[in-house]
Amino acid sequence: MADKTVKFHNRLKMLRAERNMSRKELAELTEIHPQTIGYLERQQFNPTIELALKLSKVLGVGLDAIFSAEPFGLLGDNILRSDRK
Repeated sequence: MADKTVKFHNRLKMLRAERNMSRKELAELTEIHPQTIGYLERQQFNPTIELALKLSKVLGVGLDAIFSAEPFGLLGDNILRSDRK
């Protein structure tokens, strides 16, 4: 039987960098190991809903700004699309 696990895409690295936050700092604020942040950023690990909610709270953005089942497009693409409306 094929593995049907959905691999979540995320913007953790970008959001963390925008906040000048190290992996260690984000890990401490979410009460997890810093390696877990690395696994998440490399999409080698899907977060539990509890962890996803903690990350959302610490980073100050909604879950859909961090995680998606589909790859995120370029940020500039969203701006161009909204200009055309």
